[in-house]
Amino acid sequence: MQLQDDLIAENPREPASVSRAMTDDLGIGGSVGHFKRYEVLRCIGEGGMGRVYHAHDPALRRDVAIKVMRPDVPEAERRRFRREAIFGARFCHPSIARIYDMGELRGPSGEVIEWFSMEHLAGSDLERVLARAGAQGRRLPLLSVIDVLRQVLGALQYAHECGVVHRDVKPANIFVTRDPNTRFLTTKLLDFGIALDLEGPARVEVLCGNPFYMAPEQTELGAPIDGRADVYAAGLTFYEVITGQHPLEDFRAAAIETVLSAQQRFSPAPPSTLLGAEVPPRSAAAIDMIFERACAKDPAERFQSARDMMEAMLVFLSPG
Repeated sequence: MQLQDDLIAENPREPASVSRAMTDDLGIGGSVGHFKRYEVLRCIGEGGMGRVYHAHDPALRRDVAIKVMRPDVPEAERRRFRREAIFGARFCHPSIARIYDMGELRGPSGEVIEWFSMEHLAGSDLERVLARAGAQGRRLPLLSVIDVLRQVLGALQYAHECGVVHRDVKPANIFVTRDPNTRFLTTKLLDFGIALDLEGPARVEVLCGNPFYMAPEQTELGAPIDGRADVYAAGLTFYEVITGQHPLEDFRAAAIETVLSAQQRFSPAPPSTLLGAEVPPRSAAAIDMIFERACAKDPAERFQSARDMMEAMLVFLSPG
């Protein structure tokens, strides 16, 4: 069973908002000349760092997305923005969003505004897909979940082999779309902005990541981190997309310190306790086993690679 298109449909902003958004938020007006050859079409997203625009490259006859950073963001966020672009340009994997170009422009007061262009993805992130399904009283089909996570784990295995730990695996950074030619479900892993380059400094001096998806070792300053931290986050995501509920749901209103402590000590209920009778007992037991292995508190007891987790999913949860 495939994901329905109504769950992964894109929700862009109104096209008429492009010039006003670029003027009001960035102070650069709507001139497409600011972005070299790209023709800006519409605004498709916004956040604290800036906005994302759907644009067209007439020379190569392809659509792109342009991420534009607000000029007043702190330097730490600027570094994250650049790292996202650099890693995206460095990688070459079908389930990692590709970065095409990067540049700067000057605002009306001389401020530096940074931007980069990337492949345009028509669809939704997995967080929105889950929200839409939940609003309709639906769960995502198990086979679709396996297909989405298979691609994510393949991207993580590739990144780990390149010496990079993502450190921010979560539904909001997993984008679900359809290949425009084949219409097959396609998944992209996004946002390497806080990724850890294992060839860089050995010690982690600041905590990085979303507390609800951080491995226990990520919650401790100076603790060694490797690809198994991403396996842990993938396990939490696995639980969430299958059951429709995060394993730490009861901690949503808690202080960050409490959530971090829960990642170290709290054992959530097995995912099978939240599944309906339509899930066969054999599949429910396999789901519990995969979650338990992926989210073991001790990294030595987890799946030792993203590939190991992917193979367990395919062996125990594939039909046949």
